[in-house]
Amino acid sequence: MPYFTTDTLEERKNSMKFKLSILALLILTSCMEINHKKYVINLDKVGDKLRPIRTDGYYYQEREEMTFPYYKNSYGGFSKDSTKPYLQKQIRPLTLHKDGTLLTFGFSTGFQENYVFDYSANCGLTDHNSIGNAKKHFECDIRHYKDRFPIWGKGVFKTEKNEIIIQYYINWIGAYYLVEKKGVILNDTTFVLKKLFDYKLNESKEINELYKFQYFDIKPDSTSYIIEHKRKFKNKA
Repeated sequence: MPYFTTDTLEERKNSMKFKLSILALLILTSCMEINHKKYVINLDKVGDKLRPIRTDGYYYQEREEMTFPYYKNSYGGFSKDSTKPYLQKQIRPLTLHKDGTLLTFGFSTGFQENYVFDYSANCGLTDHNSIGNAKKHFECDIRHYKDRFPIWGKGVFKTEKNEIIIQYYINWIGAYYLVEKKGVILNDTTFVLKKLFDYKLNESKEINELYKFQYFDIKPDSTSYIIEHKRKFKNKA
């Protein structure tokens, strides 16, 4: 007797896509080269238990960079106009979470600079060169955030007395390397990162990154490979 199913073709397609995505994730995580695991902060001590700071939003560093405006080209993408340099306002955001995890992000601006995501259609945003508009573009990104990477850009943080330490992983040609930054907490909404240590290059340098807090009602999932595989990160300090 033949086997009959009530599943529609679309349901079977969706089921297959889900199974393929799980398989792809398993292959990805099994092949990941994650370095410096023993230098990750003791995961029993992460978070802001010893010096509470705000975690119901995001932090951002303000930046300025001389660059060139984009224009929409004949291919439907965006190209730079190298004849019109200007000082672009940018932010570099990150989110800290109560469980001691964090997410880092690239620089955000107040402009539509790529054709992958339409800020006008998705969030009603227009181009404007200001910190306020850069924040709006980042908040639009957060509202449409998709977690694509198990460890890239993710990490942990720790506060104690007036000090904050953040650690996160970067990608370099398919391998992941740890970056650590240390700084001073000024109050529960502001901190300054003063020192950076790059474990890949085994070198440190002085930095001066002031981060301000912005309340925001949406927090993306910060669960990472680190938290899901605590036994592989054995720092006891």
